Amino acid sequence: MALSIAGIYSRKSLFTGKGESVKNQIDACMEYAASKGWDTVVYFDEGFSGQNKNRPGFQKLLKDIDQGKIQHVIFYKLDRISRKMLDIMEFIEKTNGKGIDFISITENFDTTTPLGRAMVHIAATFAQLEREMLQQRVKDNMIQLAKTGRWLGGITPTGYASKDVRYKDDHGKVKTKYILEGIPEELEIIEKIYSYYLKEKSLSQVEKYLLIQGIRTKNDARFQKQTIRSILTNPVYVKADSRVYVYFKDLHADIASPLEAFDGIRGLLTYNKNKKIVRKEAGTNNPEHWIVAVGDHEGIIAASDWLTVQALLKDSSKPGIPWKKSSTALLSGLLRCKYCLSPMIIKYGQKSKKTGVRFYYYVCQQKELSGGFHCNNKNIRGDILDQMVLDSLTQIAPAPDKVSKVLDVTGKKYLKNRNTATPLEETQVKQIEKNRKKIRQLLFKLEKSISNAAAKHVSERIEELDREIIALEKELENRYIHKQIDKFELSPATLKDIKESFSDIHHVVNSLEALDEKREFAESVIEKIFWENGSIEIILKK
Repeated sequence: MALSIAGIYSRKSLFTGKGESVKNQIDACMEYAASKGWDTVVYFDEGFSGQNKNRPGFQKLLKDIDQGKIQHVIFYKLDRISRKMLDIMEFIEKTNGKGIDFISITENFDTTTPLGRAMVHIAATFAQLEREMLQQRVKDNMIQLAKTGRWLGGITPTGYASKDVRYKDDHGKVKTKYILEGIPEELEIIEKIYSYYLKEKSLSQVEKYLLIQGIRTKNDARFQKQTIRSILTNPVYVKADSRVYVYFKDLHADIASPLEAFDGIRGLLTYNKNKKIVRKEAGTNNPEHWIVAVGDHEGIIAASDWLTVQALLKDSSKPGIPWKKSSTALLSGLLRCKYCLSPMIIKYGQKSKKTGVRFYYYVCQQKELSGGFHCNNKNIRGDILDQMVLDSLTQIAPAPDKVSKVLDVTGKKYLKNRNTATPLEETQVKQIEKNRKKIRQLLFKLEKSISNAAAKHVSERIEELDREIIALEKELENRYIHKQIDKFELSPATLKDIKESFSDIHHVVNSLEALDEKREFAESVIEKIFWENGSIEIILKK
């Protein structure tokens, strides 16, 4: 008799300890499953919003549904699945389409009926409405807090630290808030970044300047262009005056402070500028979603300079010619300097007067930026290194004749063993037959029995034998599944394909002509390549 499996799904939004309420929810689901005689599998996500479908536990649940591993889905409340109505309805369609029960402990839905589906639709609509109302309340609360100029937490910007101060509210009650306090040595770096950018009008030049000067971030990392741009666009540093107010007004930002608060002394704080990070997917919201407020900290960059920087950055970010990989270099994006681990970039030399050929070279990016001050790894002519890598790939592949012999022996041995039952499997099959025979005999005795005590004893023995049969059948089934997987992976046709692939790899590499074909091949097998003054190290993908 096949077991009936119920998948219990639970979700918690924050990375805190598994609270008692969550435990109670899971326990309630398990009690329901136990009352139905179902086995259970618990799927749990912690630290994930209901808006995000890419939750590991939820995705595992969907996968098990597709593979037919569960027959019921139980959850404590509808919003554990999602807070979006569309997502919930898609999930219901998926479960109903596979004949899977969809059970809410607190809401008592039966999605197998039109009325039940209608009730879920109504509940999902209210769940989405509740989420949107909550978002609005959070935004309203944030605006009110922003008007006080406080720091609402998070990673402090370079040049500032968070400091707690006490103040009295409108009712005379003493409260605590956090404000930004300047760190002189870090603010000096910020001033240098703005000054040098206004002079050179280039992020690359600022990056190079900071590298040569040995100026690093507060986390002791090298300043990169993305970090520099983030500093240059951050209004926390500006001495905000009426011109800055007009700038953000033109961007249609939500300005929480009145015009008179823009006094040309204090800096600005922005809220809701960055999108919420969902598993490495980040970005910047459109300005109309920003909340801008005058902070309690002093700015350090004159409003005129800050606005000039914004105009320069806007001009430099205008669309130009779309970036493409090098049309000549094979190893763009794969090659790194072994000394400092920086990417190796392409640099073109002068045309040869004799041949007219213009060679390209791989150069360490940090060496190029620092003028050789921070790295002195040798440059390498691109066409030479490209060929060295391709030659190395053919040497990495075993000789075709050796591969063929190994696979022939392995394949014959495997195919023989695959179709032969093991001694353990034979013993298990025999034991199942013995148990079935004993059950038939006991059933005959049960029919003839007139004693209640004897009948009870016989019934218990039958149940015991039946449990043994189920356990043995499950073991055999698992072994069969693994054999079928192996059968698929190492069928005679597959063995033949493997041999042919290894036989072909040598001439395949040498027959590639177009750069795109060579690059596609290299990227399919190589993780990274390290160059160090005359030697290469190739890290293959696993």
